[in-house]
Amino acid sequence: MIRHSKLFLLIFLGFALGAFISICLQVQAGSLTPSGMPASTSIGVVPIADIVGSGYVTSTDSLHNNSVALTSANSALSNISSSVNSSLSLLNSSINSMVPDNGLSANAGMYNNRIIAMNPPAAYTEVCFKSGSTYYDARSAGAATGGGNCSVGDIGFVMEANERGAQLWNLAKIACTQINMRLPEPLEWQYACNNAGTWSLSTMTTNWEWASNTTLSSYNGGYSYGGLFVTVLGSGGCNYSIGGWVGRYDATALSTNFRCAR
Repeated sequence: MIRHSKLFLLIFLGFALGAFISICLQVQAGSLTPSGMPASTSIGVVPIADIVGSGYVTSTDSLHNNSVALTSANSALSNISSSVNSSLSLLNSSINSMVPDNGLSANAGMYNNRIIAMNPPAAYTEVCFKSGSTYYDARSAGAATGGGNCSVGDIGFVMEANERGAQLWNLAKIACTQINMRLPEPLEWQYACNNAGTWSLSTMTTNWEWASNTTLSSYNGGYSYGGLFVTVLGSGGCNYSIGGWVGRYDATALSTNFRCAR
């Protein structure tokens, strides 16, 4: 009887040990969870690799990247627009400064010439307008502009003290251009003439002088009167003026005195 009981116990233990080993092998293989439940029903942490692979993270990153790209593009377009507007404004300003206004409107007719930093080679007087008054500085040849009653950048002009010998208009302009100057305009010449004694300017009413950088066309009553002329001032008084021929139908051209301005 005792032998039968021991045999039965050995058989039972053998079955129990076999079942235990089977369960362990299934857990090792992944078919069961440690609790004995099938692996497909277990609840655990989903690996981040699975989320990335599913496309969720990838989609989110794409939206973010697109947003950043659009923001950068808008910023670049804004910068380009600002640059273009600035360039157009500068271009308009440059064009306006190059085109003669001829006094066609109140604003275009404003006198806005500026005294620049320079050292004129001949004796000169600089004249400036500021604070509701006119100021001047008579300077010797080679002296720098500014540093007296007038400063560089003031509205005004520089006028040579002494007239130069007679020249054709184009040659007079070239002579002034070679020293970074020009011929005076009627406003400048006549105002200087009316103050010549005070401003140390000489012989302004002795001879005719070229007094403009702009040519005008003339056609008066017939072909024989046609030609190109420039304003000439000064012979006999500050208010005496004629049109000096630059060129005419019969090749007539005036050669007269001049002085350079800036």
